[in-house]
Amino acid sequence: MKIWAHRGCSYRYPENTLSSFREACRYEITGIELDIQLSKDGEMVVIHDEKVDRTTDGSGRVEDMTLRELKRLRIQPNEQSSKIYETIPTMREVLALLAPICRRDGLLINIELKNSVVRYEGMERMILDLVAEYGLEPYIVYSSFNPDSIRLLKELEPDVKVGILSDSVQNCLEFARQVRVEALHPFLKAEDIALLAEADARNILEPGEPGGDRLRVRAWNVRTFEPFFPEEREIEIQDIEKLEQAGITDIFTNTPESYVPLKKALPERIVLEKGKGIQEDTGYIRDSEEECWASGRFYHVFPGDVLRGDDQAEYRIYRYTPEIKEALIHTYCYEPEQNWASYVREPEVWRREDFVFEEECYIRVAAKQDIALSLEPARERGTEWPAYFQAEALLTVERAWELLGEEDLAFAVITDTHYVNNGTWERSACNLQQVAARLPLCGIIHLGDLTDGILPLAQTKESVELVLADMRQTGHPVYLCCGNHDSNYFRNNPEKMTEEEMSAYYLGREKPYYYVDYPAQKIRILYLYSFDYREQVRYGFPGEELVWVRETLGAMAEGWAALVCAHVPPLPEIHFWSDQIRNGEELLRILEEYHRAGKKILAYVHGHNHGEQIYRERLFPIVSLGCNKLEDFQDKKPAGSWTYNRQQCTVTEDLWDVMIVHGDHGGIDFVRFGAGEDKHVKCE
Repeated sequence: MKIWAHRGCSYRYPENTLSSFREACRYEITGIELDIQLSKDGEMVVIHDEKVDRTTDGSGRVEDMTLRELKRLRIQPNEQSSKIYETIPTMREVLALLAPICRRDGLLINIELKNSVVRYEGMERMILDLVAEYGLEPYIVYSSFNPDSIRLLKELEPDVKVGILSDSVQNCLEFARQVRVEALHPFLKAEDIALLAEADARNILEPGEPGGDRLRVRAWNVRTFEPFFPEEREIEIQDIEKLEQAGITDIFTNTPESYVPLKKALPERIVLEKGKGIQEDTGYIRDSEEECWASGRFYHVFPGDVLRGDDQAEYRIYRYTPEIKEALIHTYCYEPEQNWASYVREPEVWRREDFVFEEECYIRVAAKQDIALSLEPARERGTEWPAYFQAEALLTVERAWELLGEEDLAFAVITDTHYVNNGTWERSACNLQQVAARLPLCGIIHLGDLTDGILPLAQTKESVELVLADMRQTGHPVYLCCGNHDSNYFRNNPEKMTEEEMSAYYLGREKPYYYVDYPAQKIRILYLYSFDYREQVRYGFPGEELVWVRETLGAMAEGWAALVCAHVPPLPEIHFWSDQIRNGEELLRILEEYHRAGKKILAYVHGHNHGEQIYRERLFPIVSLGCNKLEDFQDKKPAGSWTYNRQQCTVTEDLWDVMIVHGDHGGIDFVRFGAGEDKHVKCE
């Protein structure tokens, strides 16, 4: 029997929410069932009822409300997942959440098109295109109570898998004789059991094509009503054996946890590199001419995790505690190997047998020959969301909504993450995802320096892809400015990336500068490139980029305004690390020329300084934002800038902004999450 989570784990969590889907993915389910409708402005949202009254604190029809109006509605939270309210997710947000799990575990998604009461024109093409965008076609089953919608899906994409929904087995069978479907999704009443068994006996449930799979029968509300959260009535557990005997292959249930166990955590292979060793006194990786192997990567382990040994050769564990040295937070310091875990020097012990860990730590492994080692986690783990971050998320969302006008643009803006082992990015990512789910963001902007750029390129890319994947899991587009560390040049790293390589890898573009338009607000956002290690003056802007900036601003229509984003500031007086910025003054002259001509430059927003500043000595404000990395060193800062104190296990551990660009071109608000304060920047 295949088990599907009906609207997620919808008995213990609010139905059709990200938390209910996230919880369902912890179990050995076959798939998740969910419902889609269209908002007034054509956004696909995940909600069952045509009205919002039952599941939210609002009232009205989904089709009559914009996405922004729907996002303002609150859904009662489940205390196990969060203490702040849930919201109606978009289908894009749901696919962004579930896509990695579909690919890893084979999770299926049953998308029910709720178009039998309201005929949402174009919904079929929209959902097919969105699924294709995420490359999830093999994992999707479509269903609907509307036979015309099922026919249209098959006409548009003949190979898609569909299931016909009906409140009776008879109706499902009749439709299946007319249109090729892969499954029946009936409401199963007691009297339908005999009908289903008869159809099975007469091979009606067999497909018409030779060698095809038998039609699935996925039943819902199996002879009983299952309550939804927050109801607490006891649920009847079904007799799976009897259902299977009746020809049912799958069931949709609000309590998948009643039928299947939690997933077992997947083992992780320990990657050993030939000719590598680990220094006894420091725990750093080293090159070795001896016949030895070692893991350059760190592995995070918890009590009960098992390192599976290999009888062929001995191995040794090097241990690092999760303690972060205060000096790393409060001084200018890039720890070798991007490692913020503290090495513990222990007696030299070589072993062959399995090893069970008793405490949380990070490890590296060395071996005397190339052997197969794997790490078996005791359980699956997620990122804990502390109460202080939940409270900060609620405040951030509420402050943003107070400032966000109907015609304004909202973005999450992050800079200088500098991902490290045992750092705080995982909690930042969780905070970002939770806030993003509760606001109508236009995208995530990262102003550069995703990592320190001091590791071998393959390891740097692993870190980069982790950070990018976490940002993309919000379901919003990610806009990136390449930073100086992103070229992987730091500390004379031999595995550098050229401008062309960075453009292709980070941006998927030919050039490292580009723009994005927002026609309704008449705003163009430019993303600039501001560092080249090959130049004598490394910080600055290529000449061809200046030509592009002039052309890009010149092509803007009358009444438009531009916002400029970059990693490095344009002037040496607001940049501690050099007394020159290549072509910086020329860039500002171009921007000011168009500003005077009526093509307003709203602001120049940058990172890199690891500090805060609003510089007003030019025709438009130049805004420096503090670093996402847990760091607050006070020295090595330009005059007029400041930093905020940071401390582990408090709200100040994190730092990023919700940036609201007002549609009247009058100003920009920065709503701070974590360390620091909100800013209002007037655009004159």
